[in-house]
Amino acid sequence: MKTSIRLIQQKLGVCADGVIGPVTLRAISAALGVSEIPVWPNQSEVRSGRSVFGAPGREEELVNILPAYQLYFEGKAVRSIRVHRLIAAHVQQALREVLEHYGADEIHRLGLDEYGGSYNYRPVSGGKSLSMHAWGIALDFAPRANGLKVKSPRATLSHPDCEAWWQIWEKHGAVSIGRERNYDWMHLQFARL
Repeated sequence: MKTSIRLIQQKLGVCADGVIGPVTLRAISAALGVSEIPVWPNQSEVRSGRSVFGAPGREEELVNILPAYQLYFEGKAVRSIRVHRLIAAHVQQALREVLEHYGADEIHRLGLDEYGGSYNYRPVSGGKSLSMHAWGIALDFAPRANGLKVKSPRATLSHPDCEAWWQIWEKHGAVSIGRERNYDWMHLQFARL
């Protein structure tokens, strides 16, 4: 075991400090061949402007990504979606996993191809604080059936056939407002509540 630890330390170019931190967790994940669940900052940290996401609305932090399957915004095909660069790979991978799990027909049946938006510099609905959308770290899906005030069981994303959807996003560190607070089921974000 000590030999393995030394090899990992050499490979990463670090020395053991006796603390299990992000480098150790990354090394363990790599050694086991599993992905680690990222821990994103909470909403307060994001709104302070001192999180890894920086200030809201910074164009240099935003990237356009191609979704793994066809998305539609108000019935029109979406070519790309705009998100913060730090979550881009997670969003792309999550959408690939959704496609692999559900397939195109089931995605359409569940409304998972209905896209409600991502980056949008605006306050939260009915409030003054900036939305997580202002940083490009929130996305909305299936908005027609999962609006802000729609609760379970009316919200289609609260149904058992969407459990895998949420597990995929949570594996990438995303949080569902619906699963946490039972409203705004369309919304997922890469910031803890």
